[in-house]
Amino acid sequence: MSLQNLKSVLVAVTACACGAAPSSDEVAASPVPQPLHAISVLDGAGETQTLLIAGVRGPDFNHAAEAAAEAQSILDGLLAEGGITHSVIADADRYDRIPSQIILPDGRNLATTLIEAGWVMVWPRLGQDLAYATLYDGESLARKTGAGAWGQGGFAVRDTDPNRLAPFLDSAQIIEGRVIAIGSARDGRVFLNFGLDWRTDFTAVADEEAVERFAAAGLDLSALEGTVIRVRGWMFELNGPSITLSHPAQVELVDAPPVPALPR
Repeated sequence: MSLQNLKSVLVAVTACACGAAPSSDEVAASPVPQPLHAISVLDGAGETQTLLIAGVRGPDFNHAAEAAAEAQSILDGLLAEGGITHSVIADADRYDRIPSQIILPDGRNLATTLIEAGWVMVWPRLGQDLAYATLYDGESLARKTGAGAWGQGGFAVRDTDPNRLAPFLDSAQIIEGRVIAIGSARDGRVFLNFGLDWRTDFTAVADEEAVERFAAAGLDLSALEGTVIRVRGWMFELNGPSITLSHPAQVELVDAPPVPALPR
């Protein structure tokens, strides 16, 4: 589906995460603009559509206002001339945002361009199956070089210390650490515990459907004990800082423990 010579502007997206633990695609309601990941365009009938930039999320105004404002300015500049095209990759979400891959007039992919410049991070969402390995390569380079929001502190890979994570509850975060223990519940949930006390330490949790989804992607969550992993998602309070895992691309394997040699 093409949108020719349209003026695109950033949309302030707000949503209320209520009830159960929020997924990686849920955000808390706020009076200030949320991280950039959606744009508003006019279709051929003059109606406004909100396109979700698939697979990415920008800096959070609540925690990194300067980086978020600059990221917005960069996005506005990229879209100023209009003439973008987009392809829908999934059904509209609960907020009527249409997940899309957006192509700039010069042929560049908008998400990839913003990732490589450091103004958005990779943000897997359920139902959005993209080439995440390639997106992570671009993010890794931006992080190493301190490009964009990485250099300004708008994005960071945080450790699992619950006290250092506390100021960043109710925000989008990337956490890296060693899985200390694996827990499970009768309803099929799997808990990746990053400390000795599950009541206070950082935990990543996947429900039964997510566990099966990870297994189908080749990752057995119950076998990650001792492995250093990087997880990303919306961090909330549930017996300490927690992130809900729903998409296999939310987990990056950083360092697996060596396999002991079998006796001969």
